[in-house]
Amino acid sequence: MSQSLRTIFPDPVADTAQTGADRARADQGKVDQAGANKAGANQTGARPLTGFEILSGRTTLHGWSQQMLAPLYEAPLHNATLQTPPFPQPAAPPVSMTSEVGPAPAPGALPDRLREVDLKLAPERELAVDALEIAAYLEADGLSDESLRGRYNAGGLFQAAELLFAQRGSGRALNRLPSAPLPDFPWHMLLRGPLYLLPGLAGLMITGPLGQGASAAFTFAAAFGWGWSMTIAGLRYSEPFAVPGRAMRAALWLAGLMGTLGGAVTAVLLAGPDQAVLGALSGGVVALATASAGILLALGRITLSAGAFAVPLLAATIVQASVLPVMESMITSGSEVASSVAASTLVNADLASADLASAELATSEVARSVVGAGMVGAAASPSLVLPLIALALLAVLPVLAVLRATRAPGELPTTWAVFKPHLRLAIYGWAMALTFVAFSAQVGAWPLLPIIVSAGLLEAGVWHAQERLQHAARSLRDLSDLRWRGRVTVPAVALLYAAVLALALLLVKVTGVLPQFSGIPPGVQVAVALLGAAFLLSAWLANQRQVTALLGLWSVAAVLTFTALIPLPLLSISLVLILMLSALSALNDPRSYR
Repeated sequence: MSQSLRTIFPDPVADTAQTGADRARADQGKVDQAGANKAGANQTGARPLTGFEILSGRTTLHGWSQQMLAPLYEAPLHNATLQTPPFPQPAAPPVSMTSEVGPAPAPGALPDRLREVDLKLAPERELAVDALEIAAYLEADGLSDESLRGRYNAGGLFQAAELLFAQRGSGRALNRLPSAPLPDFPWHMLLRGPLYLLPGLAGLMITGPLGQGASAAFTFAAAFGWGWSMTIAGLRYSEPFAVPGRAMRAALWLAGLMGTLGGAVTAVLLAGPDQAVLGALSGGVVALATASAGILLALGRITLSAGAFAVPLLAATIVQASVLPVMESMITSGSEVASSVAASTLVNADLASADLASAELATSEVARSVVGAGMVGAAASPSLVLPLIALALLAVLPVLAVLRATRAPGELPTTWAVFKPHLRLAIYGWAMALTFVAFSAQVGAWPLLPIIVSAGLLEAGVWHAQERLQHAARSLRDLSDLRWRGRVTVPAVALLYAAVLALALLLVKVTGVLPQFSGIPPGVQVAVALLGAAFLLSAWLANQRQVTALLGLWSVAAVLTFTALIPLPLLSISLVLILMLSALSALNDPRSYR
C-alpha cells in the first residue's frame, strides 16, 4: 500500500544531497509534524480508507491520508544517513522520432510480428538513407501508425522505422558503387543526317536549272537554315514535355520571310537585278523546306518528315532527268564549235608552233562560254515549268506536314522574350555555315559531302559522349577519376568521327564509285576529316553553354578560309586543337557531366 500511495503523493523528504546536519534537522521536524497529525486525527475521528478508494486513486489529504502517511516517515533520530524510502521511479519514455509512448524493446531487437515486415523491406533497407525513408516505405505499403501498434506490437510508425533501420544491412548500397551497364550507341539517330539532307538535295536539283540567281539564293537559304535549325531545337527544348506549336509555326514563317528577302538580295548581288524574282522565290522555298525539316526532326516525327520530302525529291529527280539531255547536246555542240573556233584561231594567228596545252585551254574556255549561253537560253525556255512545279511541291508539302505536327498550340508564347535567348545559337550556326561555304569554295562541294551525309552520326556522337559522361558521374566517387574519364571520352569520340570521315573519303576514292572524288589530294582529305572533328567538338561545347566563344572562333575561321591566308589543313588542325583545349577545360567543371 505504501508504494501505491507514494506514486500518488509527492515525497516530502528533503533531497538526499543535503549534509548530515541538515538531514537530522529535517527528520526531527518530520517527527514533530507526524505527532501533531496523530493528535489531530484522534480529535477529528477520521474514517479509515476503503479498498476501492486505494485502488482507484480516489484519495485526499483530509482525514485519513496524513494518519496513514505519518508512520512512513517516522525514523530513528540517530540515523545520520537517512535514505529515501525505495519506491519505483517512472520509466523514461523511449527515444523515438516522435513523442509516441510505447514499449521500448531491447536495442536491435524486433517484435516477432515485425520481422515479416523486415524481410519484405530488406531490399529497400539497403537503399535507405535514414529511418524517415523506411517510414515512407511503411506508409506506402499501407502500414499506418495504428496498425503497427495493434497488429505488429510496435510503438508506432516512426519507432518501427527506427527499429527496422537499425537492423544489419541498412544503407549498405550507399557504400557500394552502382554497376549500371554502359550506354549503347544511339544508332537510330543516324537517319537524321540524310533526312536533314533531303531539303537541300531537292533544292539543289530544282534551283540549278533556274539559273545563277536561283543557285545563289539556294546557297544563302541553305546556310540560313543551318543556323535557324539550332534556334528551332532551342525552342523545342524550352517546352520538352509538350509540343510548342505556336512557337514552331512562328519560326517556320520567319524562316520563309528571311529566306525570301535574303534570296532576292543574294541573287541581285551575284547575278544581277533581273534574277531578283527567281532568287526571292528560290530562297523562300528552300528556307521553308529546311525549317520544316528542322521542326519535324526536333519533334521526333521522322516518318512524317521522310514522307513530306518524298514527292518533292521525286519531282526534283524528274527535273534533272529532263535537263540532262539538253545539257549533253549543248556540251557536244559547244565542244564542236569550240574546236573549230580554236583551230581557225591557231591558223589565222600563225600559232602552229604553239603547244597542245594552249589549244586545249582555248577550247575549254570557248566551250564554257558556249555552254553558258546555252544555259541562259534554257532558262528562258518553256522548260521552266517543271522546275517551278517542283519548287511549289517543295514549299507546300513540308509546310503542310509541319502544320499537322504542330496542331497543339503549347504554352510557349510567340514573343521576343522567347526567341531572344535562342538567336545566339542561330548566329553561331551561321558562322559555322560560312566556314563550310568557304571550305566548299576552296576545295569544291564534293569533298565535303561526307560531312553532310554523316550529320546524324555527328549528332549521335555528341549524344553518346554526354551519356558516357553521365554514366561516369554515377559510377565514380572520386572527382579526379571522373575528370580523367571525361578527358579521354570527348576527344576520343571526336577523333573517331574524324577517322570515319577519312576512311569514307579514302574508300570512295579507291573504289571509284564517284568519279568526283578521284582527284582529291590527301591534304584536302585530312582537312575535311579534321573539320568534321571540329564540328563535333563545337557541338558538344555548345551544349555546355559556350556559344559566345564558339561564335568568335568560327567567325575568325570563316574570314581566314575566304581570304586563304592559312592553308586548309593547317587551319583544320588549329581549329581542332583550340576546341580540344576548350573541351578539356570545360571537363574540369562537374556540371559538364550532367
